[in-house]
Amino acid sequence: MRLRPEVLQSGAAETDLVAQVRRSPAAPQLLDALRQTAPDLRAIPQTTYTLYREFERCGAREGYEAVYFAKRAQLTRGVFEMLLGDDSPRDAVHDLLWSICEETSWVLPAHEEQGPAFRELKPPPRTGPLGAHTALTREPDAIDLFAAETGASLAEAVYLLGERLAPEVRQRVRQEVERRIFKPYLAYGRRHWWHRADMNWNGVCNGAVGLAFLRLERDPATLAEALDEVLEGLEAYIATGFEADGGSLEGVGYWNYGLMYYVALAELLRERTGGRLDLLAAPRLRDIARYPLAVALSPGLFAPLGDATEQQALAPGIVQRLAERTGVEGLCGLLASPQGMDGAGAMAKLAIVLRNAAWWDGELRPFPPAAQDDAYLPHCAVIRFTGQAAGGRPLALVAKAGFTDGHHSHTDVGSFILHVAGESLLCDPGRGRYSRDYFRQARYENVFCNSYGHSVPRIGGQLQSPGPEFGGRQRYRGQIVDHGREGGEKYVRIEFQGAYDLPTLRLAQRVLALDPATGLVRLDDEFGFAGEPLEVEEALVTWCPVEVEGRLARVLGGGSVLEIAIAEPEGALWRAERLEEACRANGKEGVLTRLSVRLPTGALRFRASMVARAR
Repeated sequence: MRLRPEVLQSGAAETDLVAQVRRSPAAPQLLDALRQTAPDLRAIPQTTYTLYREFERCGAREGYEAVYFAKRAQLTRGVFEMLLGDDSPRDAVHDLLWSICEETSWVLPAHEEQGPAFRELKPPPRTGPLGAHTALTREPDAIDLFAAETGASLAEAVYLLGERLAPEVRQRVRQEVERRIFKPYLAYGRRHWWHRADMNWNGVCNGAVGLAFLRLERDPATLAEALDEVLEGLEAYIATGFEADGGSLEGVGYWNYGLMYYVALAELLRERTGGRLDLLAAPRLRDIARYPLAVALSPGLFAPLGDATEQQALAPGIVQRLAERTGVEGLCGLLASPQGMDGAGAMAKLAIVLRNAAWWDGELRPFPPAAQDDAYLPHCAVIRFTGQAAGGRPLALVAKAGFTDGHHSHTDVGSFILHVAGESLLCDPGRGRYSRDYFRQARYENVFCNSYGHSVPRIGGQLQSPGPEFGGRQRYRGQIVDHGREGGEKYVRIEFQGAYDLPTLRLAQRVLALDPATGLVRLDDEFGFAGEPLEVEEALVTWCPVEVEGRLARVLGGGSVLEIAIAEPEGALWRAERLEEACRANGKEGVLTRLSVRLPTGALRFRASMVARAR
């Protein structure tokens, strides 16, 4: 629908968000988490030019981003305390708002090339240094994730605190939000690559910008124009940012991130239009809401496919409101304590923290039955089988096919996770360290992105091939061709020869079978070639210590030992390689171990059995 100005003006009275926060049983928990994240409101960190340019000099993001998010987390705490009735942080809030307004740019250094002219850059983006194309040489025209979030945070602070803030501070905020967000959005919004993108940037940027407009824009015609543009982008996000089964190829973390501002804006629009515009009423939102239940491993842990992380704290208020509005009740059973939220990055989102406090009831529910059952997402090409290991301990086997292209994809077609009683004995290692090279042409030199760091074979000395977004020739893929039950086992059959740029490779087929009563897992890989067979090296990866004795490998988890025995071919022996240097370079606390087996010349089949025993 197109938003006429009178639609917004004739809506029902807006719910008092501040009153909801004050009476919420979750508010004390959120406040404790904020005070841990931002213990001192007076020492404002400085976003210096030297830190800003660190990204281009050496590729590091952490230095600038640490102070950028810490400052915004301080603002969230100060505003939160004032909304709860404590005016003592008023001077600190003034100083924080002023300091953020004084920043040269709200766009992160890692994103400054991604402005309206992103697609026309010469040389193309991600292929070299920025040179003269820098956000600091132009008037603000670009909006990234965190500029949009900053605009929403400042708008919320001014709107909700109102006259408790000094008039000149309120005016300064209005001027800066208009200069850095409103004008660039109205002038260039549809030229930003993310405006109709099929990923989380769309939901975050359009949602946060829409929220800021609703809070600060005084002209009804301008507000309606901006919201038309916002809704156009968000329509594309819901239609294309999730697969037909409702799943997200970006993983649960980015599912959570993209929907945060979508849900926040949707509810504000529903109130401001008296229910005439209700974005969460669409039936498709039910499938989208079910996605985390399909990839959950155990409480607080999810399959970390692509650039996801295994441990993920969902935004509790956003998720509870989504569950209530869509009827997907089991979703609330995936919530974890706010103490597990991701530090300053999560607490920097004022608009989201307030809604977490207002909409979450503060309860942590049991792990839901829907997350303990088998699940299949045909369009995501992800399947989960559940069962039990020795002693009745819960077990989950997750496998994926899919393709090797996309903003957050890895070359991991055919990989799988074996998760027993709260730990992944065979893992997907998740994302590497976000740096300059990670989102440029060198991305797939990183073992956390390429198939060397995943449980898939190397064939003819080659890894799986990346898609066009990062330099590949085409989209390489695999598919789940069959799954079901046979002889008491659950099985899935994946064909993944299409993930390799190998013309003579005619077949790469993987069958994973699980006996749900005993936890026994069978791995059966078969290969076929046109002409002479190529060398095949099988591989499994784990964060756990490993022992190798010829054809038997033991993965030593905290509570389980996984024994992996080679059944076929004869002469195949395990080898363990600790990827210490790669883990250190990617800021990992643990060490990923790659268990590999080189098949004898001419061998076309690999079979192994795996069973987890209690330690």
